[in-house]
Amino acid sequence: MEIKEILNRSINLGKPIIKDCISRLLMNKLTWILLVILVLPALLGVWAYTNDQDERQIQKINGDEIYYYDANAEPDLIGLPIHENVRENFIEISNIFVIKFIGVLMAIMFASELINEEFNKKTVQVLRTTPISPLEIIFYRYIAGVICMFSLLAFTSLIYYLIIMMNAGFYGIKEEFDVLILIIKLIMIESIAYIGVFILISVHFDRPFFLGIVYWMLWEMIVSGGNYQQITVSHYLNSILFKGLEKMNWDVSTEDYGLVKTAGETTTDLVTDPLTAVIIVFIMALVTIWISAKGMQRRQF
Repeated sequence: MEIKEILNRSINLGKPIIKDCISRLLMNKLTWILLVILVLPALLGVWAYTNDQDERQIQKINGDEIYYYDANAEPDLIGLPIHENVRENFIEISNIFVIKFIGVLMAIMFASELINEEFNKKTVQVLRTTPISPLEIIFYRYIAGVICMFSLLAFTSLIYYLIIMMNAGFYGIKEEFDVLILIIKLIMIESIAYIGVFILISVHFDRPFFLGIVYWMLWEMIVSGGNYQQITVSHYLNSILFKGLEKMNWDVSTEDYGLVKTAGETTTDLVTDPLTAVIIVFIMALVTIWISAKGMQRRQF
């Protein structure tokens, strides 16, 4: 009976809070600025599609139309299936631009909007006079941030994939669909991790946006490439990406993703199993939510 009451309370209380928070995030001007920036590579993809039309030839194999680069292409591309080249462009743009740049900025902005704005507008004081606990205040806002960030980035990645793979035709789009699924998985893991981290920063500090940028540049960009990278989110995202591409028989190395540890002249691979990486990210998210709730409670009294 207690479990049923908890579930009913979560549905009745959480649904309107999550809905309101998502609405606030979507109406935020910074969200639309980030979305406009996200559109730019898609426009370049359309230009590349129209520009590369003369470098394609079609071969029919088992009823499938497979596009290859013809003699007008660069020497190292001649005769190569187009989908095997443009898929790498999709991975590179998604990993560097969508996940490691826009994704992090979006998480910082969303966390600041969901938490710090409540303190600035003094609405937290009103919330604390209700039966809603600090953990519920944090958790429902966390869920809203994850849903909103994942949805926007996943939809953008789908658009990127379709535009970038257009030159490869329907066969290429279908053949490399696992690459899109891998990127969407990474976006989900990134959303779960970073929204929690930046909510934690927003609860404990008055300038969360600035400190979030500092954390990202000093911790996720510098430490993630060193011997202690396992204490960063980037390491687990890189491990999942590396293992996913390796499973698809891509020619990738640990050095490509900085997944190495150096000791003198010795270099050792430093890759975390994807399942272990996911478990660690989920544990980290739970810990950040719990610490954030405790911090909110202390900040109020």
